[in-house]
Amino acid sequence: MLSVFYLLSSLAVTLAQRNSGITLAVGPKCGTLSGAPLDVNAGLLPLAQYRTLVAFGDSYTDGGIRTGAPLLPAILTPPSPKAGGRTTNGPVWAEGLTMDTGATIMDYAVGGAVTDAKLWPSKSTASDFKTQVSLFTSQNNNLNPNTTLYAVFFGINDVAASGKDGIANLPIAAQTILDQIKLLTQAPTNARSFLVVDISGQGKPNTAADAFRQKYFTGLGALHSSISEFRLAFVNFLPLWTGVLGTTPGFKAFGYTSSGSCTINSSTTDGACSDPAHTFFWIPGHPSKETHRIMADYVERVLVECSV
Repeated sequence: MLSVFYLLSSLAVTLAQRNSGITLAVGPKCGTLSGAPLDVNAGLLPLAQYRTLVAFGDSYTDGGIRTGAPLLPAILTPPSPKAGGRTTNGPVWAEGLTMDTGATIMDYAVGGAVTDAKLWPSKSTASDFKTQVSLFTSQNNNLNPNTTLYAVFFGINDVAASGKDGIANLPIAAQTILDQIKLLTQAPTNARSFLVVDISGQGKPNTAADAFRQKYFTGLGALHSSISEFRLAFVNFLPLWTGVLGTTPGFKAFGYTSSGSCTINSSTTDGACSDPAHTFFWIPGHPSKETHRIMADYVERVLVECSV
């Protein structure tokens, strides 16, 4: 009995220490591929069966090396606030998935990226999904479709650009996500497993973001129906963002002491807060490493709990 007591006590300490005590206080909102864009796993294999994760996206997914090559250690070297080039103070959410499975990450995400830079005058020099896919396919990586998972995380910068350039091109931006995914399913890549992630409105009421998300979510359902062996999970981080930034359950329920950021900007650690482990954001508008960890936890729960 005494040994059981110590085992349970040790487990409690371990759980309390994990991720600086920051934990998920909300769970997925599961749905289906028809209707509203809720969390769904439509056929992805268990995460541990994927040996390679190919990631496309913006600063939320950018691991600092944008060519698919091995990432640098996620270590801060002040005064730079970017750990190994990441727009955060540690590993990004996609790295969390590979840390849990031992898979290899090939990261092509670039900070500030949109779906198609030609759609947005204010983002005309930005990276985009089309360019990232083009780089990946030009490398002739010859990855096994059965053990490779493709992560796609766009929308934040498209929605932001639409606030400056007008919303007329948002439906085209949504279609671009679908077109690039379909391109990856074709030879020579023959991709079959996709993890599509969204927080395009960043947790704030935004009808343009809602319409953008709905359009490509509906299109993902059509791809799933029309392409043989197309495996898909969609993760909407909205419950996490609204859970922290709103009052239900509020940031303290997750273990945070602040729903704000630690650094004053993306250029320096000078003037940063004294307790970075307990702020939702690290750089303004960009998740801390603890937040990235629970983003990975949220994804993993969707894959287990939201199968259809």
